[in-house]
Amino acid sequence: MKKALMGTTALVAAAVTSGVAAEEMMAEPVSLTIGGNSHWGIAIVDNEAKEDPDDLALSNDVELRFHGSTVLDSGVEVGVRIEIEGEQSGDQGDETYMYLEGSFGTIRIGNDDAAGAQMGTAAPYATYFYGINTPWWVGTFSGANSNWHTTFAGANAGDAASVMYFSPTINGFQFGLSYAPEAGVEARSGTASNGPGNELVSIGARYDGAFGDAGVTIAAGHSSHDMEGGPTPTDTSLGVVVSMSGVSVGGSYMVTDPDTDGVDDVEQMDVGISYGEGPWTVSVNYGEKSQDSSNLDNTYARLLANYNLGPGINLAGALGQDTFEDDENTTFAGIAMAINF
Repeated sequence: MKKALMGTTALVAAAVTSGVAAEEMMAEPVSLTIGGNSHWGIAIVDNEAKEDPDDLALSNDVELRFHGSTVLDSGVEVGVRIEIEGEQSGDQGDETYMYLEGSFGTIRIGNDDAAGAQMGTAAPYATYFYGINTPWWVGTFSGANSNWHTTFAGANAGDAASVMYFSPTINGFQFGLSYAPEAGVEARSGTASNGPGNELVSIGARYDGAFGDAGVTIAAGHSSHDMEGGPTPTDTSLGVVVSMSGVSVGGSYMVTDPDTDGVDDVEQMDVGISYGEGPWTVSVNYGEKSQDSSNLDNTYARLLANYNLGPGINLAGALGQDTFEDDENTTFAGIAMAINF
């Protein structure tokens, strides 16, 4: 009880000293909404790296998302977002942050992806299920970490405890900054993912606009992962997508500099073309990942299709082949169902 009274007193004092009326701070109660998704897929897989290469693979992503917000009399929106994995997971909590949003832009404090990753773009995909550059589940069934593919700067850092700023969008242009301090010292968060002496700085910029009848997205990002007494690996990314009359064409590229003697840069890219007509969307996509010092030379090919069954309900199909330096390749055919609410 004493702690609660002290907290209330602090809030009132803050309102008085800042010149903001207490009733303005509580203009409206926070309104909470619940959403989420249930994504499940099944695929027949032929993995040449296994003695018994024919497998039936299940993939899934289930989440609950809680979003609460209110708008103060000043026009500033104050809100929270909490994501929870809807299944057993070593990282049960996902993006969890509070934010302030107004004419000045958006300030976030909490666990979220690096700014360079959030503001990036990739090749157009009919569906991200079993895709190459996919946020939902690993798009390859070969099982090796070296086969994880991304062109979003800082994506490998995960949802680190961060301070983030995103500018207002002006004439289609926006930029973002984020800083994730080391865990256990500057970041007193049980979900901070950066170890001692380890911090992440990330920047992203994006343009969404039009030239004549064509829609254009251009995005760039840079992330620096500073490890005290060790290397400072960096990601630098660029993506471009052009869309017109239901056709989208584009691609993305990222180079990772490990900042380690004798270790070459990792280069990743994807390109694709998609076409949408009514509830249908189809795409053809290709990607590469290479690193000379580790004899890494992966290529990925996809034929993807998506059919919208209704609001928030999609059925997707995929044919894919992943080719690796050791010729132990993977081919698969899969279908997926997405329910978003």
